[in-house]
Amino acid sequence: MKKWRLWGGILVSLLCVFLLARGMDFRSLLAALSHTKWVWLVPAFAILVGGMYARALRWRLLLHPLPGLRTGRLFSLLNLSYLVNNISPFRLGDVLRAYLCAELQQLSFVRALSTVVIERVADTLAIVSLLLALLPFISLPAYIVRPAFGIGLVSLAAACLLVLLALRREWSLALFDRLSARLAFLQRTPLRRLLVSAVDGLAALGSWRRAAGVLAWSFVIWLATALQFYIVMQAAGLRLPFAAALSVLCLTSLGMVVPSSPGYVGVFEYITVVALSLFAISREEALSYALALHGLSYLALAFLGTAALWSEGYSYARLREVAARAGGGELETRD
Repeated sequence: MKKWRLWGGILVSLLCVFLLARGMDFRSLLAALSHTKWVWLVPAFAILVGGMYARALRWRLLLHPLPGLRTGRLFSLLNLSYLVNNISPFRLGDVLRAYLCAELQQLSFVRALSTVVIERVADTLAIVSLLLALLPFISLPAYIVRPAFGIGLVSLAAACLLVLLALRREWSLALFDRLSARLAFLQRTPLRRLLVSAVDGLAALGSWRRAAGVLAWSFVIWLATALQFYIVMQAAGLRLPFAAALSVLCLTSLGMVVPSSPGYVGVFEYITVVALSLFAISREEALSYALALHGLSYLALAFLGTAALWSEGYSYARLREVAARAGGGELETRD
């Protein structure tokens, strides 16, 4: 099944590349790239690093009240996860950092993974909210707004469920016990232990103050990323409003649910070109911007991930081993 997903993602990426290449004026593309002011990428890189550090701060909030948490170490684990995400399918980097965090903090892998799930839900809520906030300023087609609205509703329902589980921990476990008394397949001992670990990972949502903090950090992270996108627009010579950068960010982020090759090669560029077509930007100029933006993100995350490998004393072989185990569903789930 996973092989089919991998090959399906590669085919989607190749299709996007084909659609981009069809009718493309490559001389105009090269001219647009040659006019890029690469010095603008320096502040864009600085903002990217700041955004990653903000993610580490949010993750630390989610892992509260575990003792001995160092934001610097969480920052390194995040960078390692993005490095793996860029070179492997299925976002195995997210599973990898949950595993490494569990190993370092001596806690359940499932508990650590629960915090990653919360991040994904909070990110989706923030992105959809920002996209909907753009509606008074730009005209988005219905084929974009309707799916985004649907994704937002699903994410809101998921967020409410997670908060309910965190606030009503004992009630949730008691409900599981009642169900397992009637359903034989739920009576397996590991299932309840895994549920306990998962609910414990939601502990930060048991406090409305921390839950609000997680959502606030999510908006800070994505607005910082939008600023990074906007600065790269200046580098590409695109004199567009900040709303354009925010639109590209929201559409590419939501578009990442589409299967693709590792690093979202092709898919990211195609969605960016579609997003900028809403602002009457030519395909060549839009693709030039997309290549500069994607290249910056890819190389910056590769640099940060490699630096994290060195600072934490891991090796590529070690990461490949854990990622392979994650892909095969063989990670340790014991407390």
